[in-house]
Amino acid sequence: MSISARIKERRDKLGMTQTQIAKAAKLTPAAISQFESGARKPAFDTLSSLADALKVTTDYLLGKKQQGYDDLLADPKVSVMFRGIMELAEEDKETLVEFYQFLKDKNNKNAT
Repeated sequence: MSISARIKERRDKLGMTQTQIAKAAKLTPAAISQFESGARKPAFDTLSSLADALKVTTDYLLGKKQQGYDDLLADPKVSVMFRGIMELAEEDKETLVEFYQFLKDKNNKNAT
């Protein structure tokens, strides 16, 4: 998959507009549009801020690796939650898994 496809796919997955990603990355919406269409490739500094805005690593955007734990931890909120989960008792982890399943089922019902 190309860098342009990865940018668009990740933006869509986050449910964000080109304008929202541009603001988060301190870029213009036109630049995001050009990156997604493949008309232009981001410079390294731009790639870094774009990866931060998309909450993935630059390696993912460059196609050097698939999305993984590093990308999950690139999101500061997820990173804080993940570290906190590791400190929970096993019983609390089970409760958290049940709550996650509840939210997932709820969102699936709302989507239909």
